[in-house]
Amino acid sequence: MKRIVARLALSSGAAVAPTLALAQSIGAGTSIVIDPHLYRQDVAGARIEPAFRPHPVLIGPVFAQPGISVVGGYESNVFNGPEGAAAAVVTVIPSLSLQADMPRHALNLSTSGTFRRFSRYRTENSEEFALEAGARLDLGERQTVKTSAGFAHLIEPRSSAGSVPDAAEPVSYGRLLAETSIGFNIGKFRLSPGLRYQSLRYGAVALLGGGKADQSFRDTQSIAGDIRLDYDFSGLVSAFIGGGHENIKSTSTRGPLRRDSRTRSVYAGLNGELSRLVSGEVALGYQSRDYAEPTYRDFHGLTFRADLQWYVSPLMTLRAEASRAFRNSGDRRVGGILTDAFVLSAYHDPLPNLRLAASARLERGDYGEVGTRTWRKSARLQAQYRLTPVLSFGGYAGFLRQDVSGPPLVNRFASFSAGFGLTATS
Repeated sequence: MKRIVARLALSSGAAVAPTLALAQSIGAGTSIVIDPHLYRQDVAGARIEPAFRPHPVLIGPVFAQPGISVVGGYESNVFNGPEGAAAAVVTVIPSLSLQADMPRHALNLSTSGTFRRFSRYRTENSEEFALEAGARLDLGERQTVKTSAGFAHLIEPRSSAGSVPDAAEPVSYGRLLAETSIGFNIGKFRLSPGLRYQSLRYGAVALLGGGKADQSFRDTQSIAGDIRLDYDFSGLVSAFIGGGHENIKSTSTRGPLRRDSRTRSVYAGLNGELSRLVSGEVALGYQSRDYAEPTYRDFHGLTFRADLQWYVSPLMTLRAEASRAFRNSGDRRVGGILTDAFVLSAYHDPLPNLRLAASARLERGDYGEVGTRTWRKSARLQAQYRLTPVLSFGGYAGFLRQDVSGPPLVNRFASFSAGFGLTATS
């Protein structure tokens, strides 16, 4: 049980410092694989029966697990605009994971990509990829060191984060990320300091009328630190307090458009096995973000994070998540978009090789300087059926709606998507 508490603490060291926990998946919304990364691996949504468990290939001292997914789908609103523009889409998602065969420590390398091709509107064809390396040094029960670094080329969905209104293509950007953390056990206490570096660089965007729109005003680099102290009550539940500090600097612009800022946070919460059937973490805190330029609005107020997982039965898991974070804004007048997200998910395993998933998400965006507010409501149904340990097929259907109040920096729209595909892995 203590291992569960330790895993929760290490995986959420920046519980209420959202800038330390920012992540974006590759190919979100198109993969047929249901892998929610639950805290427990023996529950519905995460459990894989031995007869259907993939077996990585051992190559010398390294376990290799290649994989590929091919998904065919339909999107009713490719541009996420007021008027729907439908198209069929084929998505190919290759991946490769390498992990060193070591008894105590861990060393891994992973890469993945997403290639989308539309039957119409070929300007929306895109490629994403990510490369990440990580290591864990286990120095016994009292000390653990974790570090990781990676680079990704990503696509920003249309009508999100202040997209360019007359763009002829989606916004793309590169992300360089490196972080390290250390965990010290001192009796019932665990001290976990962490450090993180991130660099974002946005590419120029082609316009419908010709020419390009420079996006370098969005380029930033940040250095963030976080420290957290956990107290273990029983080997099952721990309470924690912590704080974080982040410096963000613009790297390609000067003057009134630079987004230099300082963010500070303090927080407290509980994590671990909150009952025999409930695991997770709940944290509440206070956060301030102060910009160097007076044209941008400072923020001082509540911040929060929660991830609660209820293992209702061996065949059903329910999950509730909530978070507050700042997102990089694509509008020159807005320093950052304050985003609140709430997600409810359910996972059902009616058969040993059949997994079903359903989720509903509500996201609120606050473009404070100009008074724009967005509300995104989405729902998704998904199924995955394992034919063998290396081959599975599945499908998904999803709905997304965005409402906008105030100046229309982004579109109001509704869209429907559905798809079916195959996944092969070692």
